[in-house]
Amino acid sequence: MRQTFQHADFEALTRLWNQFYPEKFRIDPAILRQNTVDSPVFDWGVSRIEENNGEVLAFVAFKRSAAGLFKGPSVDQAHLSAIAYTDPNIAVDLMAEAKRTLRNRGVNKIVFGADSRHFFPGCPVEGRVLCDFLMVEGFESGTEVFDLERDLTNYQPQHQAPEGIELRPLASEDDIVSLRVFLEHEFPGRWLHDAMDKIRAEDRPDCVYAAFEGPKVVGFALIQDSKQKQPIAGGIWRNDLGEKWGSLGPIGVATEMRGKGLGHALLAHALDHLKQSGVDRCIIDWTTLEDFYGRHGFQIARTYKNSSLRLGD
Repeated sequence: MRQTFQHADFEALTRLWNQFYPEKFRIDPAILRQNTVDSPVFDWGVSRIEENNGEVLAFVAFKRSAAGLFKGPSVDQAHLSAIAYTDPNIAVDLMAEAKRTLRNRGVNKIVFGADSRHFFPGCPVEGRVLCDFLMVEGFESGTEVFDLERDLTNYQPQHQAPEGIELRPLASEDDIVSLRVFLEHEFPGRWLHDAMDKIRAEDRPDCVYAAFEGPKVVGFALIQDSKQKQPIAGGIWRNDLGEKWGSLGPIGVATEMRGKGLGHALLAHALDHLKQSGVDRCIIDWTTLEDFYGRHGFQIARTYKNSSLRLGD
């Protein structure tokens, strides 16, 4: 029987997910719900679950374009946020139904992952079964992106801030206002949305570690640990990272401050802050900057390939 996510059993969906994906991609029901039906861009109209006598056989979770949330995304694309199945033929049927509906809406492209509140930035190369399925469905692969990880228990920051720069977590409403001004000028798309949304969700500003020049924010890093109410980005792999997990990113500095060592200093001190907060294992997700983060001891933990499908007439 095919049904919508209206009365989804997230315990059952999670069991199927964790059977389908390799161990390092295992999740829990809270994360699955948060990144699907609790997302403001979850697409109820095409997301479907196939069941038989109470057993979940397959599901597809789609999201609409996030163009209404932040600048950048195309309004004519949709995202296949997640998929899992016991029989690929059932998944083919679910995908065919979704593609028909999306095509009739005027959607011309489906991107795997890379959505708002994403699970994956692309197809995980360790998930060979999934990547092969997407290829058969007509998805084309592009560049590789990575999740990077390192143990923080012995981390020692080696980079100091340029003169006149203070590095610390946000602590006040004035700091939040300064952060917004900075992001609107430097990173007015997804990073602005994700940072401000995260502050609202956590109801505290210290999930952002920032570089200040006087009262002015000139750099920021989004940081998380196991005390977070709404883990996002790399934090969704908390089961693999362990109980004392942490994540960092996105991170960026003002245009006029680049090339002065501020990026490395901000990263180093934010990592040390996570360490002092009790984090053992830290992840930086969805990046191509292996060399930059490698200077701080990070190594590739997961590899993904950008994957998308053009919908014809």
